[in-house]
Amino acid sequence: MNTDYSLTTTCDENIHLSNIHCDGNNENQRIILENNETEPRTRQQALVPYECFSDDDSEIYEPLDDVNNQDSLLEEEQDGTKTDDENEINCARKRKRMPDKNDWVRNKNKRLRMQGKAYLGFTKNKGEKIKQNMPRKERNLKKTCGSKQYCRKEMFNKFWSMDWNQRKVFVASHVFKTPTYRKTKEHSRRAGTYAYYLNDGHENLQVCRTMFINTLDIGYKTIQYWVDNSAFGMTKDAAKVSTKDFVRKRHTESYKFLGEFFDSLPKLPSHYCRRDTLKLYLEYSFQTMNQLYGVYTDNFCREKILVPLGRNVFVKTFKESNLALYTPKKDQCNLCFSFKYGNITEEEHKVHIERKENARQSKVDDKILAEKGEIILLTIDLQAVKLCPYLPANKIYFKTKLCCHNFTVYDLRSRDVMCYWFSENENNQLKASTFTSCIIDYLQENCLTPLKTPIVIYSDGCGYQNRNNVLANALLNFSIQHNIVVFQKYLEPGHTQMECDSVHSGIERCLRHREIHLPSDYVSVTTEARKTPKPYGVKTLDYTFFKDYSSSKYLRYSSIRPGKKSFDPEDYIELPVRPKIMPPILSYPPLFNSPPKLKTEKWQHLQELKSILPKDTHAFYDSILPS
Repeated sequence: MNTDYSLTTTCDENIHLSNIHCDGNNENQRIILENNETEPRTRQQALVPYECFSDDDSEIYEPLDDVNNQDSLLEEEQDGTKTDDENEINCARKRKRMPDKNDWVRNKNKRLRMQGKAYLGFTKNKGEKIKQNMPRKERNLKKTCGSKQYCRKEMFNKFWSMDWNQRKVFVASHVFKTPTYRKTKEHSRRAGTYAYYLNDGHENLQVCRTMFINTLDIGYKTIQYWVDNSAFGMTKDAAKVSTKDFVRKRHTESYKFLGEFFDSLPKLPSHYCRRDTLKLYLEYSFQTMNQLYGVYTDNFCREKILVPLGRNVFVKTFKESNLALYTPKKDQCNLCFSFKYGNITEEEHKVHIERKENARQSKVDDKILAEKGEIILLTIDLQAVKLCPYLPANKIYFKTKLCCHNFTVYDLRSRDVMCYWFSENENNQLKASTFTSCIIDYLQENCLTPLKTPIVIYSDGCGYQNRNNVLANALLNFSIQHNIVVFQKYLEPGHTQMECDSVHSGIERCLRHREIHLPSDYVSVTTEARKTPKPYGVKTLDYTFFKDYSSSKYLRYSSIRPGKKSFDPEDYIELPVRPKIMPPILSYPPLFNSPPKLKTEKWQHLQELKSILPKDTHAFYDSILPS
C-alpha cells in the first residue's frame, strides 16, 4: 500500500501553522503551505508567506561563549495581557537618562554667540523673569571710518574663526589702556584712555575705536571688560588652573580601579534580549544598582584600600561601559515602538494589531476545541537562563557560574506541565536539536491516543527554538510514524503571551530568598512552585537524552521557506520544493557522545566557589570536566 507523507504549514495573518500528516501515496511526498481555515483545504489550494519560517538551523545561541557579540537590538514593548494562570505584578521603572548639556537651548545659543552666528539673547522686563527670546543678528563686517578696506575682511574672518579665549587674548594684546593725560574736571569717572591697534600684515597700526569695533564687530563694553581684566597682554583667567581637570587627575587612579571592577564582574547575554547584543548584561546576582554600588564600596574598595567614587560617577561610568543589569523580560514589540515614535504609518500599525488580535482569537478558538477533546493544545517556551550556584555571598559576584535552562511544555486542557531542566555541563548547545529532543519526547509520552487526536502547538517565533526546518522535519516524521496530524502555530512577534509564562513566573517567585547550590535544587523549586491542581512535572536531562535531528540525511525538506531570498512576495503559494523519498525514521543519532566540557576559566571559578558551598556538593563540581 502506498502512503503519501506531507508537511502542511499555514500562516493565517499572524498565526503560522505547520500541519503535519500522512495521506496515502508514498510516491508523492511533498510539503504544502496552506491558509488556516476551519474547513480543510486541498493541497493544491495551500499557500503561505515566506516570513513564517527560517531556512535552516544555522543560528546557535551559546549564553556565555560569546558575551562580546556586537550585533545590534532594540528592546521591544511588552504587551500587558496575562494568561489564565499568571499572577505576576509588573513593576517596570523608567530608565534614568543621562543629560546631554550640549543639547540644552541655553548652551546651543551660547555656542552660536561665541561663533558670531545668529542666536537668542536674554531679556528682562521689570517684575518679570529673565527670558531667552531676543533674536540677535550674526556678526558682520561693518562700515569703515573712511580708511582702506582691503584687509579688514580677512581680519574679521580670522577673528571669528578663533575660540572665545583666543579672542580675549587678541583684544587684550591689541588694545592698550593708558592713564588720562587731560582731565576735564576734578572728579571724573574717566579712568584711562584706550588705544586701538590692527595689524596690516607688517606692523601694528593705530586706528580709531570705530574702525576697531566695526572691523571685528564686537561691543565696546566687551572690549573694555576684557582689557580691564588683563595684564601684559594676557587675560587674567588664562593663568587660572582648571579645578575640573585637577579633580579628574586626582581621581585618575580611582577611575582606573573602577574600570577594573566592571571588568571583573561576570557577564551574561540575556536570552530575552538577544537582539540587544551590543550591551553586556551582568549576571542576575545584581538586581539593583544600589546593590552593585554596595559591592563596589564595601568589598572592592575596602579590599584595595581605595576611596570609592560617588554613586553618580559610578552610574555614569557603568553606562558608558555599555553594561546593564540583567532583568529577564519577554521580547517587546518593534512595530509598536516604531509606531509610538512615528516611524511607521497608522495603517501598518493597524494591520499589526489585527494580526495580534487574530492570533489571540485563534488561540481562544483552539482552547474551546481542546476543552471538547477534539485536539491536544500545547504551548512551549524556554525560561530565562538560571545560574548555579546562586547565593548571597560576596565571592560569588566576581565568578562565572554554571548556566541552567528550563524548556517548558504546557497542556491547556489538563493543565499538565513538563519542565525539562538541563545545565551546560550536560548540553552547552542551545540549538534546534536540543529543543526538538524535548518536544518529541513529550509528544511520544503524553500525546499518543487511540483516537489519533490532532496536536496543536503554540510558540513564539524564535528561530533556533521553534521556527526552523529541523523541528518541522522531526514533527513530520513523528506524524508519519504515528499517523497523527500536528499543527505548529507561531504567535505575532512582540505579543507572545502564553500559559508557559505563568509557570516561569511561579518558579521565579519560589526562587526569592532561596539558595541554589546544585542544578538539582531547581528541580525542588519547580515542584514547589504549584500545588493545585498538581505540582509541575520535571525531567532532569543529561547528555544522553539529546538526539541530533539536524543531519541532512534525516531531513525530507532542506528548507521550509517558500522563497529563496529576502523580500519574497507574501502571496500564498505552493511550496516549490520536492521532499526526499525516504521511509519513516525510527531512531536518531545522539547529539553528544560524551559530556561537554566547560571553558577552563569557568571551571576554575566553579572550583573556587566550592569554599562557600556545603561539602556534600563538592563531588558534583569535581565531576565537571574542563576543556
